[in-house]
This record gives sequence, structure tokens and C-alpha cells, in this order.
Amino acid sequence: MAAITDCEHLVQYYETDQMGVTHHSNYIRWFEEARTKLFEEIGLGYKGMEEMGIISPVVGLTAKYKTMAKYCDTVVIRAEITRYTGVRFDIKYTVFDKETEQVRCTGTSEHCFISREGKVLSLQRTNPEAHARFDMLVNGKEG
Repeated sequence: MAAITDCEHLVQYYETDQMGVTHHSNYIRWFEEARTKLFEEIGLGYKGMEEMGIISPVVGLTAKYKTMAKYCDTVVIRAEITRYTGVRFDIKYTVFDKETEQVRCTGTSEHCFISREGKVLSLQRTNPEAHARFDMLVNGKEG
């Protein structure tokens, strides 16, 4: 198991403009779609984490648009956790056309862990099991 996943998405009509080109805001939604899948796959889904009182808001985001995705294209959104510190983590995204593999967009998101009250959390202190899983998947370290 690695801290990386691919998520397929069929571009919908409502996601495009009059020219059939995907509106830029949809890439950010697709990032979230892939991020949610990644967290489920590594056993740390948002629902479970939130039930434990751990929330991971987006604190920064980038997107670089390379080529256009169009109506009825199938894109693949690759999400990879690239940094984990115990308090923060970063995810890198690459959106590419499933058929041609042409890159449509690249981006990153930065996150932290907070409590329901909005206080920053150290995952190592609040949930050592989740910390160990993140650390192993991202940094190759146990505990």
C-alpha cells in the first residue's frame, strides 16, 4: 500500500462552458474526489477521522492548467501524499486524459489536523495509530 491513488472521472456537461471545455473550478473538486478516495484506501477516511474528532482542512492550494479537458473525456486524477509531519501534510495532483495520457492540470493542496474546536492537533499525540500509518506510507518510517 502506498500513499497514492488514481481516480477516474467522466467530464459531465454541467462541468463545461459553451465551448465544451471544463471550467477551471472543477479541477479543485476533482482533487477532493481523488483525495477522499486516497484516504479511504489507506484506511483513514474523512468520516472515520471526523468521528475521532480529527478534521483536516485545506490551508493552501495550487492549480496549473496545462491543456483542456472537454465534455465526455475521461480523466484520471492521481493523488499522492508527498509530505507528512504529524501536524501537516501535502498532496500532489496530476490530472491527465485516460486515453492519451496528456496532462490537463497539476496541483497541490496543503492540510493540517485540527480538533472540532479548531485547535491544531499533533496526530502523533492524539492518534498514534493513524500517525504510524501516515508515517509509514509517506515517510517509510514505523511509529
